Amino acid sequence: MSKEIAGRIFSTPQEAGVEPLTPEELDKYKEKFKEARQRLRSTITDPDIIAGDKFYDDISGTEFDPRRGKSDSL
Repeated sequence: MSKEIAGRIFSTPQEAGVEPLTPEELDKYKEKFKEARQRLRSTITDPDIIAGDKFYDDISGTEFDPRRGKSDSL
């Protein structure tokens, strides 16, 4: 069953009507992500900057952000 959390709707792939990827497609996309991560990391010149594997962060700054204290307000 779909669930709404922080304004986002979470569903299983079957609930969303998404066809599963074939093993060949999955391997192809994993290789593309690996190449993209390598290109991203090769452009960073400052060793103090850490390039994460995520391209976005939906919970940063929300009440679900684990780095925020209970008393923080928006």
